[in-house]
Amino acid sequence: MIFFKLMLLGSLAGAVSSRDPRSVCLKSDTSQTHTACSALLHAFPRQVFFPGTENYTVESTAFWDQAAWLQPGCIFQPFTAHNLAQGVSELVKRNVTFTARSGGHMPVTGHASLDNGVMVATTHLNEKTLVRTPNPYGADYLRAGPAFRWEEVYSFLEQYGFTTAGGRVSSVGSSLLLGGGLSYFSSVHGWAANNVVNYEVALANGSLINVNAKSAPDLFWALKGGSSNFGIITRYDLRAIPLGKVFGGTVTWASNDTQRYLDAQTAFILPGGGAEDDRAAIMPNFGYSPLTGQNNSGTVFVFNGSDPNPEALRNLTSIPITSGSFSVQNFSSVVATTSGYAARDRRWSFYVTAVKSAPPTMNMLYHHMRMQADIILSGVNATVGAAVQPITVNHLKAAQKNGGDAIDLDPAQGPFVIALYYANWYDSTLDPLIKKWELATIAAVEKDAKARGLYYPWKFLNDAGQAQDPIATYGYGKSLPRLRAVSKRYDPKGIFQKNVPGFKLGSELHSGC
Repeated sequence: MIFFKLMLLGSLAGAVSSRDPRSVCLKSDTSQTHTACSALLHAFPRQVFFPGTENYTVESTAFWDQAAWLQPGCIFQPFTAHNLAQGVSELVKRNVTFTARSGGHMPVTGHASLDNGVMVATTHLNEKTLVRTPNPYGADYLRAGPAFRWEEVYSFLEQYGFTTAGGRVSSVGSSLLLGGGLSYFSSVHGWAANNVVNYEVALANGSLINVNAKSAPDLFWALKGGSSNFGIITRYDLRAIPLGKVFGGTVTWASNDTQRYLDAQTAFILPGGGAEDDRAAIMPNFGYSPLTGQNNSGTVFVFNGSDPNPEALRNLTSIPITSGSFSVQNFSSVVATTSGYAARDRRWSFYVTAVKSAPPTMNMLYHHMRMQADIILSGVNATVGAAVQPITVNHLKAAQKNGGDAIDLDPAQGPFVIALYYANWYDSTLDPLIKKWELATIAAVEKDAKARGLYYPWKFLNDAGQAQDPIATYGYGKSLPRLRAVSKRYDPKGIFQKNVPGFKLGSELHSGC
């Protein structure tokens, strides 16, 4: 039978530690994978795919980052949440390595896919239903299967006059919620995860449970930021937010206007700046080509209201644009302008740090990106840069007001920015050099920020990179013991700590190594 092709994909058994003690390389046992895939095929004959089939190829390459195109032993594509939960039980019985993919956007090799082992693809779990009040949660909400992209959610809700606090890029998927998630409405509604009213979860024991503030408050808290550590989410129930027209769009600026952009974002994040208007949000970035020596920068604007020239954004909107536009329009139309991020034609990498909002912040972040690129990547065909994302005090207050979360950051610590350093390139032989640049840049930024008293001791899981340990920074280190206790209660055998790659509770576990 076709599953005997699994024997060609064998790898060493067991987990092998890498040089970094926070990162562990997870390698699957070939015979265990073979047995698990055989059991799945017997139980779900139309829901399991093997190498060499069209469905396998489609699912194994449904990742934004080409470095994540790995070779699972088989792919399980359950038709229903109950099928998924039963399938998890089969995988646990056979002690096999497995992972789950929803949107496939995270560019960390070996997290959502794996070599050998079993990949669970949630493709068929695509329900979208608006549930109006009265209901047990006291708010209008969207029932959404995990296979969605945010552009689909916004277009669906918009016909009813709603949106939700979700991802900012059209092609990003639902797992954003498990890392917290940034939204264009975060200054009012907190992390995207703070707007989940209920999760449906498949646990390691094969049960399917609803998790909310009443049914399982400890797990409900842990899932808001806790990533792939407790189960596989089979449905998110998301609070619906009334919304009319917004001002927004996506623009780019000329290379010689980079300093003007840095100054404008500095003004935006400082006290009295545009970030203090809860209606205003930006998703900015500055980039650099080591091959050409050219800068590039731009942003996505969203202002919740029909003002065609909002004061909060004027420092940025006054910069002459080279492409794109902004206007009063539907929110889904603004998000649709991010479709350029959807292309799956290159390799990507993220690493993250955080810095307090202050006059030197933007120039410092740009300086180290450019300096390390000139030293390490001179003449290399790649694009590098940083998306510097403001986190306001009101955002953190809203997170607390909306039930809190495992991330647990203190508004009294003041505003800061998430500095996501990224790279994209085509040639896989450049992988080690790109990683060298990213690690050198992060190290230089953190050293400088600490010297200036600007370092913010937290890392955003959604933007973290290989061997970073974001969950250990939650609550400035105080959340980790509580998260481990929740894990022991709902996953006493530690299946999601040992057999499922991702950012674990105090380490990082990855395949494809």
